[in-house]
Amino acid sequence: MTALYAFVHIEKTAGRTVRAVLLRSFGAGHCEIRTPYAKRLPEVDDRRVAVTGDDLRKVRRFYRNLRGIAGHNVKAYSDLHVACPDLRYFTFLRDPVKRYLSHFKNRSRAYARADFDRWADATWTHDWQTKMIAGEASAQKAIDLIATRIGFVGFTEAFDESLLMLGQWLGEPGFRPEYRPVNQLAGKQRARDVAREQADMSYLDSPEVKARLRGVNALDQQVYDFCLRECHARQLAAYRGDLAADVAAMRERNRHLAEWTEPLSSRLLRNWVYKSALVLRLA
Repeated sequence: MTALYAFVHIEKTAGRTVRAVLLRSFGAGHCEIRTPYAKRLPEVDDRRVAVTGDDLRKVRRFYRNLRGIAGHNVKAYSDLHVACPDLRYFTFLRDPVKRYLSHFKNRSRAYARADFDRWADATWTHDWQTKMIAGEASAQKAIDLIATRIGFVGFTEAFDESLLMLGQWLGEPGFRPEYRPVNQLAGKQRARDVAREQADMSYLDSPEVKARLRGVNALDQQVYDFCLRECHARQLAAYRGDLAADVAAMRERNRHLAEWTEPLSSRLLRNWVYKSALVLRLA
């Protein structure tokens, strides 16, 4: 059975742009795998129901040329390896405080200091990256999973470099790292985005709030620091070629990248075949 990649997509880490790169590269070979509808009711905030090996086996009935899967419910602690023993996990992380603030700005509907305090008081918002990797607030479990199951870790702060290193790690001839940013907060025009632009958020720069941000992301910081120290250093050393020159060349290609649309075959397969099968409980 052909080895597949599995992208553990963590919110506000540029994951939607990574997904666009994967779709552009592999089209109908890439599946945004979803939990069956019957499993979704227990999902609240950070309590995500992981897709299973059985879910993956069903997906392969529809995606005949599957190269990999991605999604918020793809978890390295699940039993996906039962369906595909050679599954290759990867993920992207982001500076914990920056990711936390982006999550707050994207999901909150009001942005006064009291709204931030309510957000920070909600424990489900704490150490999000750790919980999305480990399934619980345990930095050690997340680090152990990264060390034993997650073969590649990219970083939002080194996004271009990470995409090029990811391409080498995947070893897929069809991988194309060029991209246009997707789902950026600055481009959104919802009512909450207008409210955020009008809000006084200078309180975020206060020492008290900065200390709070460090506190609610303490486990995430441990995981992030480990990955920078261990994973990023190893991936840099393993890169074949001149990374700086390759990044410059890719950025030049990005400047001339034509408007991208998902291949029609991929859209039809996802929206008319796979999603219909989920509704009918066939997948």
